[in-house]
Amino acid sequence: MLEKRLEVPSAQRHETGRLTPYLSVRPATDARPRLFCFPHAGGSASVFTVLRNVLADRVNVVPVQLPGRERRLHDPLPMDMAALVADLDTQLDPYLDRPYALYGHSMGALVAHDLAVRRAERGASTPRRLLTGACRAPHLPAAFAAAHAQPDGVLRAQMLSCGGLSEDMLAYPDWVEAALTLTRGDLRLCASRVHTPAGPVPWPVEAFHGAGDPLVAESEAAAWAEHSNGEFGLHRLPGGHFFLVGAASRRFAARVGAAVSRPVAREGSNR
Repeated sequence: MLEKRLEVPSAQRHETGRLTPYLSVRPATDARPRLFCFPHAGGSASVFTVLRNVLADRVNVVPVQLPGRERRLHDPLPMDMAALVADLDTQLDPYLDRPYALYGHSMGALVAHDLAVRRAERGASTPRRLLTGACRAPHLPAAFAAAHAQPDGVLRAQMLSCGGLSEDMLAYPDWVEAALTLTRGDLRLCASRVHTPAGPVPWPVEAFHGAGDPLVAESEAAAWAEHSNGEFGLHRLPGGHFFLVGAASRRFAARVGAAVSRPVAREGSNR
Protein backbone atom coordinates (compact mmCIF):
# COMPACT_ATOMS: atom_id res chain seq x y z
CA MET A 1 0.00 0.00 0.00
CA LEU A 2 2.99 2.30 0.49
CA GLU A 3 4.08 1.85 -3.11
CA LYS A 4 3.50 4.98 -5.19
CA ARG A 5 4.91 5.95 -8.57
CA LEU A 6 7.09 9.06 -8.55
CA GLU A 7 6.19 10.90 -11.74
CA VAL A 8 9.07 12.63 -13.47
CA PRO A 9 8.28 15.84 -15.37
CA SER A 10 9.27 15.53 -19.03
CA ALA A 11 11.67 18.47 -18.72
CA GLN A 12 13.68 16.44 -16.22
CA ARG A 13 13.50 12.96 -17.77
CA HIS A 14 16.85 11.24 -18.31
CA GLU A 15 18.34 7.86 -19.11
CA THR A 16 18.83 6.16 -15.79
CA GLY A 17 21.70 3.79 -16.63
CA ARG A 18 23.64 2.54 -13.64
CA LEU A 19 22.56 4.79 -10.81
CA THR A 20 22.74 4.85 -7.04
CA PRO A 21 19.55 3.40 -5.50
CA TYR A 22 19.07 6.68 -3.65
CA LEU A 23 18.07 8.36 -6.93
CA SER A 24 15.44 7.43 -9.50
CA VAL A 25 16.94 9.57 -12.29
CA ARG A 26 20.37 10.96 -12.99
CA PRO A 27 20.53 14.69 -12.10
CA ALA A 28 20.40 16.98 -15.13
CA THR A 29 23.61 18.52 -16.43
CA ASP A 30 22.07 21.84 -17.51
CA ALA A 31 22.57 25.21 -15.84
CA ARG A 32 19.83 24.80 -13.24
CA PRO A 33 21.09 24.50 -9.65
CA ARG A 34 20.63 21.08 -8.09
CA LEU A 35 18.53 20.67 -4.96
CA PHE A 36 18.76 17.29 -3.23
CA CYS A 37 15.71 16.67 -1.02
CA PHE A 38 15.44 14.34 1.99
CA PRO A 39 12.03 13.23 3.35
CA HIS A 40 10.50 13.23 6.82
CA ALA A 41 10.17 10.21 9.11
CA GLY A 42 7.76 7.83 7.42
CA GLY A 43 8.07 9.78 4.18
CA SER A 44 9.48 9.07 0.75
CA ALA A 45 10.76 10.77 -2.38
CA SER A 46 7.27 11.29 -3.82
CA VAL A 47 6.51 13.91 -1.16
CA PHE A 48 8.61 16.29 -3.27
CA THR A 49 6.56 15.84 -6.46
CA VAL A 50 4.84 19.25 -6.20
CA LEU A 51 8.14 20.97 -5.44
CA ARG A 52 9.74 19.27 -8.41
CA ASN A 53 6.92 20.11 -10.80
CA VAL A 54 6.63 23.76 -9.76
CA LEU A 55 10.36 24.41 -9.97
CA ALA A 56 11.10 22.30 -13.07
CA ASP A 57 12.13 25.30 -15.19
CA ARG A 58 14.52 26.85 -12.68
CA VAL A 59 15.78 24.22 -10.21
CA ASN A 60 16.80 20.59 -10.76
CA VAL A 61 14.97 19.09 -7.79
CA VAL A 62 16.48 15.68 -6.97
CA PRO A 63 14.40 13.68 -4.46
CA VAL A 64 16.43 11.19 -2.43
CA GLN A 65 14.80 7.81 -1.80
CA LEU A 66 15.84 6.26 1.50
CA PRO A 67 15.70 2.46 1.97
CA GLY A 68 12.51 0.73 3.06
CA ARG A 69 9.90 2.72 1.11
CA GLU A 70 8.26 2.98 -2.33
CA ARG A 71 10.52 1.36 -4.97
CA ARG A 72 13.00 0.49 -2.17
CA LEU A 73 10.30 -1.11 -0.06
CA HIS A 74 12.21 -4.37 0.33
CA ASP A 75 15.52 -2.76 1.31
CA PRO A 76 16.23 -2.88 5.07
CA LEU A 77 15.37 0.28 6.97
CA PRO A 78 18.46 2.23 8.05
CA MET A 79 19.15 1.77 11.75
CA ASP A 80 22.08 4.10 12.40
CA MET A 81 22.16 7.77 11.40
CA ALA A 82 25.94 8.00 11.11
CA ALA A 83 26.05 4.92 8.87
CA LEU A 84 23.24 6.26 6.68
CA VAL A 85 24.96 9.63 6.28
CA ALA A 86 28.27 7.95 5.44
CA ASP A 87 26.56 5.86 2.76
CA LEU A 88 24.76 8.90 1.35
CA ASP A 89 28.07 10.76 1.23
CA THR A 90 29.65 7.97 -0.81
CA GLN A 91 26.68 7.24 -3.06
CA LEU A 92 25.76 10.86 -3.86
CA ASP A 93 29.32 12.15 -4.21
CA PRO A 94 29.45 11.72 -8.03
CA TYR A 95 26.40 14.01 -8.34
CA LEU A 96 27.74 16.72 -6.03
CA ASP A 97 30.30 17.85 -8.59
CA ARG A 98 28.60 21.17 -9.39
CA PRO A 99 26.83 23.83 -7.28
CA TYR A 100 24.07 22.25 -5.23
CA ALA A 101 21.83 22.85 -2.23
CA LEU A 102 20.20 20.49 0.25
CA TYR A 103 16.64 20.52 1.59
CA GLY A 104 15.45 18.25 4.36
CA HIS A 105 11.97 18.05 5.86
CA SER A 106 11.72 17.18 9.56
CA MET A 107 13.97 14.11 9.96
CA GLY A 108 15.35 14.87 6.52
CA ALA A 109 16.72 18.19 7.77
CA LEU A 110 18.92 16.33 10.26
CA VAL A 111 20.10 13.98 7.51
CA ALA A 112 20.89 16.92 5.21
CA HIS A 113 22.70 18.81 7.98
CA ASP A 114 24.81 15.83 9.00
CA LEU A 115 25.67 15.09 5.37
CA ALA A 116 26.82 18.68 4.84
CA VAL A 117 28.92 18.60 8.03
CA ARG A 118 30.51 15.28 7.08
CA ARG A 119 31.46 16.60 3.66
CA ALA A 120 32.93 19.76 5.15
CA GLU A 121 34.98 17.77 7.63
CA ARG A 122 36.53 15.63 4.90
CA GLY A 123 37.16 18.54 2.54
CA ALA A 124 34.58 17.54 -0.07
CA SER A 125 32.28 19.93 -1.90
CA THR A 126 29.65 21.44 0.41
CA PRO A 127 26.17 22.82 -0.32
CA ARG A 128 25.91 26.43 -1.37
CA ARG A 129 22.83 26.61 0.83
CA LEU A 130 21.16 24.36 3.42
CA LEU A 131 17.37 24.51 3.56
CA THR A 132 15.46 22.96 6.45
CA GLY A 133 11.75 22.49 7.05
CA ALA A 134 9.63 21.55 10.07
CA CYS A 135 12.64 20.70 12.19
CA ARG A 136 14.17 21.87 15.43
CA ALA A 137 17.79 22.97 15.22
CA PRO A 138 20.07 19.93 15.48
CA HIS A 139 21.47 20.78 18.91
CA LEU A 140 17.96 20.75 20.45
CA PRO A 141 16.12 17.62 21.66
CA ALA A 142 14.30 15.96 18.78
CA ALA A 143 10.51 16.02 18.66
CA PHE A 144 9.06 12.62 19.63
CA ALA A 145 12.55 11.60 20.78
CA ALA A 146 11.33 8.37 22.41
CA ALA A 147 8.26 7.81 20.23
CA HIS A 148 9.82 4.79 18.51
CA ALA A 149 9.46 2.87 21.79
CA GLN A 150 5.77 3.71 22.27
CA PRO A 151 2.93 1.21 21.66
CA ASP A 152 1.22 1.38 18.28
CA GLY A 153 -1.81 3.17 19.71
CA VAL A 154 0.29 5.96 21.20
CA LEU A 155 2.39 6.39 18.06
CA ARG A 156 -0.74 6.38 15.91
CA ALA A 157 -2.26 9.13 18.05
CA GLN A 158 0.92 11.20 17.80
CA MET A 159 0.94 10.81 14.03
CA LEU A 160 -2.69 11.88 13.85
CA SER A 161 -1.97 14.94 15.97
CA CYS A 162 0.77 16.23 13.65
CA GLY A 163 -0.80 15.29 10.32
CA GLY A 164 1.33 12.23 9.61
CA LEU A 165 -1.92 10.25 9.43
CA SER A 166 -5.44 11.40 8.62
CA GLU A 167 -8.66 10.01 10.06
CA ASP A 168 -9.60 8.76 6.59
CA MET A 169 -6.51 6.54 6.51
CA LEU A 170 -7.68 4.65 9.58
CA ALA A 171 -10.18 2.84 7.36
CA TYR A 172 -7.23 0.98 5.80
CA PRO A 173 -5.58 -0.98 8.63
CA ASP A 174 -2.94 -2.59 6.41
CA TRP A 175 -1.80 0.82 5.21
CA VAL A 176 -1.77 2.16 8.78
CA GLU A 177 0.29 -0.80 9.98
CA ALA A 178 2.83 -0.25 7.19
CA ALA A 179 2.97 3.48 7.93
CA LEU A 180 3.52 2.82 11.64
CA THR A 181 6.32 0.35 10.89
CA LEU A 182 8.11 2.77 8.58
CA THR A 183 7.67 5.76 10.88
CA ARG A 184 8.79 3.80 13.93
CA GLY A 185 11.91 2.70 12.07
CA ASP A 186 12.72 6.26 11.04
CA LEU A 187 12.18 7.55 14.57
CA ARG A 188 14.54 4.86 15.81
CA LEU A 189 17.02 6.13 13.23
CA CYS A 190 16.65 9.66 14.62
CA ALA A 191 17.18 8.35 18.15
CA SER A 192 20.50 6.85 17.04
CA ARG A 193 21.79 10.28 16.07
CA VAL A 194 24.53 11.78 18.23
CA HIS A 195 24.92 15.52 17.83
CA THR A 196 28.53 16.65 17.66
CA PRO A 197 29.04 20.42 17.54
CA ALA A 198 30.63 21.37 14.23
CA GLY A 199 33.15 24.13 13.69
CA PRO A 200 32.37 27.16 11.53
CA VAL A 201 30.41 26.13 8.44
CA PRO A 202 30.52 27.76 5.00
CA TRP A 203 26.84 27.56 4.06
CA PRO A 204 23.86 29.88 4.61
CA VAL A 205 20.72 28.34 6.10
CA GLU A 206 17.07 28.94 5.21
CA ALA A 207 14.62 27.48 7.74
CA PHE A 208 10.96 26.95 6.84
CA HIS A 209 8.37 26.80 9.62
CA GLY A 210 4.65 26.06 9.59
CA ALA A 211 2.79 28.52 11.81
CA GLY A 212 0.56 25.73 13.14
CA ASP A 213 3.27 23.11 13.63
CA PRO A 214 2.55 21.26 16.90
CA LEU A 215 6.05 19.73 16.99
CA VAL A 216 8.34 22.66 16.27
CA ALA A 217 8.14 26.12 17.85
CA GLU A 218 9.22 29.11 15.78
CA SER A 219 12.08 29.76 18.19
CA GLU A 220 13.29 26.18 17.67
CA ALA A 221 13.28 26.66 13.90
CA ALA A 222 15.03 30.03 14.29
CA ALA A 223 17.82 28.32 16.24
CA TRP A 224 19.08 26.95 12.92
CA ALA A 225 20.82 30.32 12.62
CA GLU A 226 23.48 28.89 14.94
CA HIS A 227 24.32 26.33 12.25
CA SER A 228 24.88 28.79 9.41
CA ASN A 229 27.75 30.96 8.23
CA GLY A 230 25.88 33.98 9.58
CA GLU A 231 23.55 34.31 6.59
CA PHE A 232 20.17 33.01 7.75
CA GLY A 233 16.54 33.30 6.75
CA LEU A 234 13.40 32.17 8.59
CA HIS A 235 10.32 31.60 6.43
CA ARG A 236 6.92 31.42 8.15
CA LEU A 237 4.25 29.55 6.22
CA PRO A 238 0.60 28.77 6.93
CA GLY A 239 -0.05 25.17 7.82
CA GLY A 240 1.29 22.62 10.22
CA HIS A 241 4.14 20.13 10.20
CA PHE A 242 3.48 19.11 6.58
CA PHE A 243 3.10 22.53 4.95
CA LEU A 244 5.02 21.30 1.90
CA VAL A 245 2.03 19.22 0.73
CA GLY A 246 -0.82 21.40 2.04
CA ALA A 247 -2.49 24.55 0.79
CA ALA A 248 0.80 26.42 1.08
CA SER A 249 2.75 23.94 -1.08
CA ARG A 250 3.11 26.29 -4.05
CA ARG A 251 4.05 29.22 -1.84
CA PHE A 252 6.63 27.01 -0.19
CA ALA A 253 7.97 25.93 -3.59
CA ALA A 254 8.26 29.54 -4.74
CA ARG A 255 10.27 30.48 -1.66
CA VAL A 256 12.51 27.46 -2.05
CA GLY A 257 13.13 28.36 -5.68
CA ALA A 258 14.00 31.94 -4.77
CA ALA A 259 16.36 30.81 -2.00
CA VAL A 260 18.19 28.27 -4.15
CA SER A 261 18.54 30.72 -7.05
CA ARG A 262 19.73 33.61 -4.90
CA PRO A 263 23.49 34.34 -5.02
CA VAL A 264 25.37 33.37 -1.89
CA ALA A 265 26.75 36.41 -0.07
CA ARG A 266 29.69 34.54 1.40
CA GLU A 267 31.32 31.82 -0.64
CA GLY A 268 32.84 29.11 1.53
CA SER A 269 34.68 25.92 0.65
CA ASN A 270 32.36 24.96 -2.20
CA ARG A 271 33.99 23.27 -5.13
